[in-house]
Amino acid sequence: MNRNGAPRQGRASEDVVAQILNSVHTQNLKPGEWLGTEADLARRFSVSRVTIRDAVSALSARGLLDVRVGAGGGLRVARHDPERLIDAFSIQLRLLGLSREELFEAMLAIEPVTASLAAQRATPDQLSLLRSLVDEACAAVDNPDLFTALAVNFHQAVAEASNNRALQASLAAVRATQLAHLGAETTQPIAERVCRIHASILEAICAHHADLARERMREHLSAVSHSPV
Repeated sequence: MNRNGAPRQGRASEDVVAQILNSVHTQNLKPGEWLGTEADLARRFSVSRVTIRDAVSALSARGLLDVRVGAGGGLRVARHDPERLIDAFSIQLRLLGLSREELFEAMLAIEPVTASLAAQRATPDQLSLLRSLVDEACAAVDNPDLFTALAVNFHQAVAEASNNRALQASLAAVRATQLAHLGAETTQPIAERVCRIHASILEAICAHHADLARERMREHLSAVSHSPV
């Protein structure tokens, strides 16, 4: 409280943030939905424009609001942005300083599930992409950098073929963090082994054998946790 008994600006803006967040959840506001101008919100919440600007700045930083300036400007509920979510999540994971073991445990929790779901849900186009990635990786076993990139892309493509956006985003963030923990350079014998394993996972997915795809991915990641890729 200030000397006049009014809420401090910082606390007032936090209250506005909480109320807007609550409105988004309880009123089921949709992406792109109009919320009004700063002046509209200042009147609605009975606070100053400065307080509203602080609240809007905080919500924009969190990816909830889009702010338009000029004629027809104002505030709208932001449209979803998976890349922004992945980037923010991966940054926070890096700041946590997760160990290699923690990251591989996370992948073991996510990827057998994505492989199982991919076996049930993958579209023809998604299966075609998975085949291409395996073929390209197998042709690049003598090129460690290219092979590693293709191997990582295969895992993410499996997640995308699960058609579960929460799992896709979670794995992308974990994988972005995990790249710093890959370890020593991939050798050709390791690349050849991984290529065979990826091909076997793909075989199970293409056969729509969910349990087998899950188990092969689990076995693969258990082995991978002790090797470069």
